[in-house]
Order: sequence, then C-alpha cells, then structure tokens
Amino acid sequence: MAAAMLCLFMMGMQIFVGSPQLNAPVQESSLPPGIRAVAEVAWHSVTTAYGLMVVALIYLFIQPNNGALAKYIVAQLVALSALFLIYSVTRFDNVTSLYLWPFFLVIAATVGMGVRSVPSFNEP
Repeated sequence: MAAAMLCLFMMGMQIFVGSPQLNAPVQESSLPPGIRAVAEVAWHSVTTAYGLMVVALIYLFIQPNNGALAKYIVAQLVALSALFLIYSVTRFDNVTSLYLWPFFLVIAATVGMGVRSVPSFNEP
C-alpha cells in the first residue's frame, strides 16, 4: 500500500506542480499545434500511467500473489528512472536536473519489499 501512496503522490505532483510549470508553457508557446497536441497527449499519458499504477498497486496489495504484475510495475518504474537519469546526464551533464529518477527507484524498491514479504512469491 505504501507504493500505491507514493505513486499517488507522484501523480499529484504531476498534476498540481508539473502541469502549470511544464505543460502549460508548452501549450501556451508558439510551437505548431501538432507538436503541442503530441506534447499534451504525452503529458496526460504519463498522468494516466501513474493513475493505472496506483490502481494496480492497490490490487497487488489486496491480491499479493500476482508476481507478473509486480514484476511489470517494477520494470516500468526502473524504465522511468532510467529515462529521467539518462536524459538528465545527456542533456544537462548532471544527475540532478531531472531529479525524479530516485523517486521511481524508491517506489520500485517498495514494491520489491512487498513482494519479498509474501511467502508464495519466494517459493519455487
């Protein structure tokens, strides 16, 4: 459940902090409408992914014997972390400009700890 709450927090940050600071300036820019539309779809896709991950994590909390779902969620979080870290390093030459990557790893680790605490996941 902790992983779901952390993911819900990230979703809230995406909506209430990121939207005005990142998405709104792109939408208000003079970029062509097609580029702005794709950027907005991408933005809302991430928000949707957070929401679906919250639902999946709550389901996993209630029905913990779903190793495939847990592995998928961890893989998605590690991939997000890698994207943020790689782009931070390649675009800004540091690991702090796109600073959300450690948060994804914390959520992934929280899911992993939950999986390790369920006996049936650890049996052959």
